[in-house]
Amino acid sequence: MSKLKRMSLMSVAACALIAPVAFGQVDNFYSRDKYEAVMDRVQPEYDPEPIRLGSFLVRSQADLGVTATDNVFASSTNTQSDVIARAGARVAADTNWSVHSLGGEVTAHRNEFLDLSDESTNDLTARLGGRLDVTRALSLGANVFAVDSAEPRTEFANDFGADRPINFTRTGASVEANYRNDRIRFENSLSLTEENFEDGRTIVGGFNIDQDFRDRSITQGRSRLSYAMTPDLAVFAQGTYTDSSYDNLQLVGGSLRSRDSQGYTVSGGVDFELSALVRGDIAVGYLDEKKDDAFFADVSGLSVDGRLQWFPTRLTTVSFTGARRVVDTGAFDSPSAVETVLGARVDHELRRNIILSAYGTTFDYEYQETDREDQTLELGAIATYKMNKRVHWEAFVRNRDRDVSGLSVFGDPSYGVTSAGIGLRLFP
Repeated sequence: MSKLKRMSLMSVAACALIAPVAFGQVDNFYSRDKYEAVMDRVQPEYDPEPIRLGSFLVRSQADLGVTATDNVFASSTNTQSDVIARAGARVAADTNWSVHSLGGEVTAHRNEFLDLSDESTNDLTARLGGRLDVTRALSLGANVFAVDSAEPRTEFANDFGADRPINFTRTGASVEANYRNDRIRFENSLSLTEENFEDGRTIVGGFNIDQDFRDRSITQGRSRLSYAMTPDLAVFAQGTYTDSSYDNLQLVGGSLRSRDSQGYTVSGGVDFELSALVRGDIAVGYLDEKKDDAFFADVSGLSVDGRLQWFPTRLTTVSFTGARRVVDTGAFDSPSAVETVLGARVDHELRRNIILSAYGTTFDYEYQETDREDQTLELGAIATYKMNKRVHWEAFVRNRDRDVSGLSVFGDPSYGVTSAGIGLRLFP
């Protein structure tokens, strides 16, 4: 933790030292607006308008939807279908000041299974944050948030046949210190997150599924220094440091073990928007995670984080994403898995108010302590119809298949799930 504190203090101090530099127009070298993505396009005839309340712009919406799924429990054997009704609302308010900002957001949704009522869940989130513009180049920010939700049946915890989704809460806060001038961007953040998972019970026998070993505090620091070589190209170096501290020891191999770990990534990359109808942000580097308990193996290797957009026409946007990182999936005997994600998406503006989208994403999890590997493929299609400023419709279909292999695999946790639905979004 002392290393993290030193890194954060040095970052803030560096921001303060370079703040007096001439400010100029801070966005000229980072304005990445040569091309307009389909999903980002402003359409005054169909985009909802916020309500002005004093110094605040308020955006609100109500959501209603129905989804049919052919495999509620994401199981290879107990495949039951059902229909889920979803209803909820979102309210967000942000200031329209020329300097500084203050804003918040609250969302609440209910997912009601019409036949299998025990599967019904709530999704609640709240956020409050602000930014203080010390100078035109230097800003300080802070945020707090809270989430109360349930894990999807497709998550790892479902392997044990829980009688209902595992509920969890996530709360946290973060602070930021960012410096921006014509060519230089120095962005720093420090966050603290608390995660708590409720125990579950098995469908057969009603045995307790302990989840206390997953409760933890996560402290993460991030720093990124960018330099714009031209208005279309910037290079950057970045680093993260993560400390995971678990609330409870777990009994593994006949002894109580700690899942605590400290990890970091260092990487370099480019942020660009080229005349070849392409823009992106790609970083490649090295990751390392060390465990406090020697019983668990350390993890190190290649780190990747990238996003790329291609604009073959003004009406079509093709996006690519990729990442390689260390995660905790919630496996009892494997506190770390190397996650590799590759994704692609196409958005096409059929008409100004009709957008068709298709996507595909692969997830690969290589567990460090056990002989297990998960490979998941998700494919989907979405159609969005903006009737007017007040009413938007959306229809979707998606399929998610997971294949699990390895000598440590118990039973058959592989699955295939297909869902389709339609939703209505209202903007008061």
